[in-house]
Amino acid sequence: MILDKQYCSTMVADATSPSFLWPKVCRAALAKLLSELTYEEVLDPTFTGGESFELRLASGVLYTFQAQTMIWGNLWVDTASITRAPASTLPLSPLQFSVDAQAELGMKPETLATFLREMSNTLRQDLFLAQSCEGYDADTLLQMQPYELHALLEGHPKAVANKGRLGWGAEDVARFAPESRQPIELLWLAARREHCEISDSDIHAEKSFLKDTLGATEMTHLMDTLKNKGGTLESYCLVPVHPWQWDHVLQQTYINDLQTADLIMLGSFGGRYVSGPSLRTLTSLDRPESPDVKVALTILNTSAWRGIPGKYIAHGSDLSEWLDGIVQADDHLKNKVSILKELRGVWYRHPFYQQLRDIPYQHDETLGVIWREPADYKVGPNRRAYLYAVLLHKDGSGVPLAAHLAQKADLNLTDWLQKLFEVTVVPLYHMLCVYGLGFIAHGQNITVVLEDSVPVGMAIKDLQGDVDLVNEIYPEQCDLTDELRALLPAKPPAYIVHDIQTAHFVTVLRFLSSSLAQAGQMTETCFYQILADTLKSYTAANPEYSARFKTFELFAPTIPRVCINKVRFEIGYGDSAERPLPALGMDLINPLLC
Repeated sequence: MILDKQYCSTMVADATSPSFLWPKVCRAALAKLLSELTYEEVLDPTFTGGESFELRLASGVLYTFQAQTMIWGNLWVDTASITRAPASTLPLSPLQFSVDAQAELGMKPETLATFLREMSNTLRQDLFLAQSCEGYDADTLLQMQPYELHALLEGHPKAVANKGRLGWGAEDVARFAPESRQPIELLWLAARREHCEISDSDIHAEKSFLKDTLGATEMTHLMDTLKNKGGTLESYCLVPVHPWQWDHVLQQTYINDLQTADLIMLGSFGGRYVSGPSLRTLTSLDRPESPDVKVALTILNTSAWRGIPGKYIAHGSDLSEWLDGIVQADDHLKNKVSILKELRGVWYRHPFYQQLRDIPYQHDETLGVIWREPADYKVGPNRRAYLYAVLLHKDGSGVPLAAHLAQKADLNLTDWLQKLFEVTVVPLYHMLCVYGLGFIAHGQNITVVLEDSVPVGMAIKDLQGDVDLVNEIYPEQCDLTDELRALLPAKPPAYIVHDIQTAHFVTVLRFLSSSLAQAGQMTETCFYQILADTLKSYTAANPEYSARFKTFELFAPTIPRVCINKVRFEIGYGDSAERPLPALGMDLINPLLC
């Protein structure tokens, strides 16, 4: 796993010079904004016949466009068809539209100004990706290592400003963003143990873990440095940190701890890493078998600050083991599902912030780390582990990679999708109905495992904060400890079912089905008929869970509409003690019944 010169040469793409791609990038982002904000009922364009729509704004500006109404009620907007009256000398873009539609978007001036920053940041990186990936066909993309392809993904499709990254400047993006494809070296701190939450306080286990993670030579250098700076492993635990976080947050925020030697900077160890789409999760280039490292980044991206919360750290490894135990003991799961276990975690308590109550959560999540099993190594040889978002990614001709993978597998798309649903949707539903477990299964939390391009399994990650438990005690949960039960958010069945319906069907499959339809690969009606038939085959084969299937009903006539963008418009960018919650709109018609 080495970044070769030819691969790195694509980084010559320049987002600071005029580009013929700029109008295309702006139109694509504007089309997405029109589509998602209409879906979230922020905008209400008028249908004028055929595929024509017009949106007359309170500002007096009129936008017209051609669009198809898709099965979820979302619009697929023809980017070339968008017009603005009166015409402007500036390119059509979501920036000008946001100003034109300030009344409809409902943003205060200070919120709109920050949103324009988020959108501008996103457009800049969209342009960079368009320049660096121009002309890539499916074969080129699928020949890349998974981490290389993951670096090219567009980001969460629901979020209109999905690369906002507030807090990073252009140089930070060039050094640390996944699409920049620059190796990163982690810095290491020694943190006094009594100030830490640690998933496993056994010092011998920690030493063995770090040796396996870093290799014997690097571990020796790290331990020698700790000793030379007056520390021992009995007094300190070792915490890797992101170099940006050290430079922009930790040196200032923890000046007291650094001066009192509660924290000691040890230097750079562990070799080269590359960041994934989540920005704060890093994969080793030099030791592919070593764990991924998830570290804190105090930047605001896709609605949340990207820190490491402390409340899950002490029991994160135990939760991983419990979930893995369920999978290994269940014949429906053990050959299809891998839990990317969180092997170890450390979180450091700030001495002064810890004395405060209800502080904005970003200040409480600035120093921590989670080590997690790497998907590529976990799934075994001769298999590929792609984030689910890869299936949605389009090649230069606009065809999603899912269709190309079906072709490479020598399967028709119907059979390929059925296999995909059998190893993703069905296990997710089984875990919900049998164990009362809901996973936030969006395109970056679920990894699809392929063998000869055929879907054969999935891997689940991000277990801290993205796993819910039904608010009833099921006998199948008999070995769940009280500590873990108290840790997991408990939700009624009517809420937890949305971990599939909203976090997966709406957040992932909505975009896959639309893209396949627009590329002429399959109608959406056919797509959801395959999904419905796959689920019905599973439920028919498992009548012993019929009561649970009714409790977690996937074939109800309607599904709640969950909205993420308009929440930020309403609440602004002010700090709060908790992450913002989505808003609800009018119910959606369930496409499984179409």
